Formats: sequence, structure tokens, C-alpha cells
Amino acid sequence: MFNNQDEEIAYGIRNLVTIMNKRLRKQVSNPEQLSIAEFNVLSILMVQKEAFPSELSAQLSISSQFMSQVLNRMEGLKYISRKSAPADGRKTVVTLTKQGKQKVELSRREREEWLALMVSEKYTQEEKEVIKKALDLLSVLTEL
Repeated sequence: MFNNQDEEIAYGIRNLVTIMNKRLRKQVSNPEQLSIAEFNVLSILMVQKEAFPSELSAQLSISSQFMSQVLNRMEGLKYISRKSAPADGRKTVVTLTKQGKQKVELSRREREEWLALMVSEKYTQEEKEVIKKALDLLSVLTEL
């Protein structure tokens, strides 16, 4: 059973993650004006290597029609490629291109560099140690 302190901590974590996510998204150079859905497709493909459009739609909770528009745009930017699935030629498999991988890596590097700069400017060495300990404690939540 949880208590008021647990609820306050849960609210604080959720709120901080939401705000940090929005703030980090602003740190990415985005001359193509990629949408959140487009960035999410790139991120998923970076991890999964390949996916069917229907899988991407389900993971992102968006319609297949909208996913088709996203994939068309991403293919036009040369960030993804589509090919027939080896097991079933009627299905299409989506993969990242070299340019797509570079876009994801650049995006991650920009966010991490900005965050490292903020940490170096805002916190003392002692505070950084406290943050490191808190990260270790919070990482347990990802193991569920």
C-alpha cells in the first residue's frame, strides 16, 4: 500500500520526466520540421532494426493512414527504406537508412551535450554525486 509521500514522489517523477522530455525535444536541430511521430518512428527503428508499418502504428497508437503519411515523408527524406518482407512478399518491412541512423545519432548527441552543459553549469560536484545516486535508485523503476 502506498502513502501520501509515495504519491508526491510519483507525481514529481512523472512531472519531471514530462518537462524534461519537452525540453530535450527543443534541443534538437530540426530543419526538416520532423513531427514527434516521425522522430518516434526513427527511434523505434534504431532499436528494432526493422518493423512492419502495422507494428509501428500499434506501438505509437496512430492510425495506419497517418502512419502511411509519416512513412512517405520519412522515405522522401531518405531516412527510411521500404522493401517486401522476405517471408511474405505482400507485406512491407521498414528499415532505417544510413541517413536515418545519422539523424537519430545526431539528435541524441545534441540532447546529451545540452544536458551535460546544463549539469556542468547548474550543479556542484556534491550535487552531481547526489544526482548519480538518485539515478541509480530510479533505474530500478525501469526493470519492471
